[in-house]
Amino acid sequence: MKPAPLAPILVVLLLIASCSSKKTDQAANEAAFDSVRLSTYSGFTAVAVTHEVGDYKTWLKVYTDKSDPESRLSIFASPEDPNLITIFELTKSHKDAKNAFASPEFKETLLEEGVTSEPMVNFFDIKFRVTGPTTKLYRLGVTHEVDNYDKWKKIFDEDEHVRSKADLELRAISTNADNPNMVNIMFATNDIEKAKGVINSDELRKRMTEAGVKTEPAFAVFRVPEEPR
Repeated sequence: MKPAPLAPILVVLLLIASCSSKKTDQAANEAAFDSVRLSTYSGFTAVAVTHEVGDYKTWLKVYTDKSDPESRLSIFASPEDPNLITIFELTKSHKDAKNAFASPEFKETLLEEGVTSEPMVNFFDIKFRVTGPTTKLYRLGVTHEVDNYDKWKKIFDEDEHVRSKADLELRAISTNADNPNMVNIMFATNDIEKAKGVINSDELRKRMTEAGVKTEPAFAVFRVPEEPR
């Protein structure tokens, strides 16, 4: 898939134009313009696509060939089903991505990739994202609604020491595109049950109430796929 974004952080604009002093005619200028390479992604909008595939190895090859490397954020699988895949990508904008996903080309690509289920698509506004690698194999997504994002974020940041002791590594924070008070947090961990226990602890439950959390946390568990052989 090649959407037109999930982000988030910096957009690098590279302008490369090299013309000698002798090449000043229109053709030379057009040739120089053709060499311009602009990053197409805002860095602050992203999409998550979840679907079942017939075979992960086959899907991955087609996806890698067809998708834009600059858009890719991460690929995860369900811990119970290695062929249930979730892809996170940067988008140019939510509007652009929605148009791309509604196109015949997108549906054709899904068929070529061996996708066997209707894709579930969610759009996000990225607030924070770690770009460095981690060795942790699992991801725990936590979603809940808050009264006010800034109020929630202040208290969330104050509790980092509690999550750190539980080996919960913060990887990303985003809000839903259609509801800026619906917060999504992505943690990396090697122990999902321990991570859930910490988040559901009395201490953090009390802090969530203080932070204006309005709904029960919803959990989503992902696993880093094994390298195809």
